[in-house]
Amino acid sequence: MLDGEEHWNALLAEILLSRKIGAAHVKLVGDLISVTAQLDMAAQRRQPAFGLDDIIEFDEKVGPLEEAYQSAWRAVDAAPDRERRAPELQRLATALTEAVEGIVDVARRRGIPVELHRFGDSEG
Repeated sequence: MLDGEEHWNALLAEILLSRKIGAAHVKLVGDLISVTAQLDMAAQRRQPAFGLDDIIEFDEKVGPLEEAYQSAWRAVDAAPDRERRAPELQRLATALTEAVEGIVDVARRRGIPVELHRFGDSEG
């Protein structure tokens, strides 16, 4: 980014490019990027635009969920071997799932239709 800030998707890209994760994590990262993009696009089109209360609610609900998957990823990345990485990978999957569901919940409570594709599901 021009101002020196890291792109908000940088950590998700790092997770996707890692050899430490499995297919389930890739699917969850895809879900997270998808629902976040849908919410962002809807918010940009929405008239009237999102107000301060909407932004505060989003930050209060989603901020801790983002911190949880970021923390889980740091634990996965720091694990010295597969055996110690396994429980951290489960924690990462749980944190990513909760982040996806949290964003979907915020969007739907604001009347924004968000489709949850569940990447990789044969029925979705």
